[in-house]
Amino acid sequence: MRPSLRMMLLSLGLLLPATADAQQARPELNAGRIAGEAFAGAYAGIGGFLVGRYLGHLGSDIVGVGSDDTRRRVGFASGVVVAGLATAGTVYGIGNIGDETGNFDATLLGAGVGFVGALALARMTLGPSERPRQGMSTAGRWAAANVIALLPSIGATIGFNSTRRFK
Repeated sequence: MRPSLRMMLLSLGLLLPATADAQQARPELNAGRIAGEAFAGAYAGIGGFLVGRYLGHLGSDIVGVGSDDTRRRVGFASGVVVAGLATAGTVYGIGNIGDETGNFDATLLGAGVGFVGALALARMTLGPSERPRQGMSTAGRWAAANVIALLPSIGATIGFNSTRRFK
């Protein structure tokens, strides 16, 4: 690996130094903490999406966007941004409790990758209208909604825990 690329990855926290001390300094995984990161991050993401969508619609009204389709798209985009920040912030906050820390950028990147997966799953299961298909059972709807909500949080949890270390 070129020295400049290695230094950039080290500075971003995406690459750990290859020393014996760095290898031993990695804390053990805790199942309770990981479950807390994943579930709290998912619920924070849902709340963040709703708040972000509302603020996007409000901002569109203030600016005077006339088209309902444009207002809907702005609301969706701002909802996704706020949801991503809420999910990554919650996972990062829970992960930093105690004597452990991780990289926020990796956590945010994981949330973004999880969101792309959630969007793809939503398109496959719900279709382009993003509404449950005719004949889809209630249990199927709830299962799809839960998996779609959890994917960004799972990505953020993986991103955080891949860079986890002692403070």
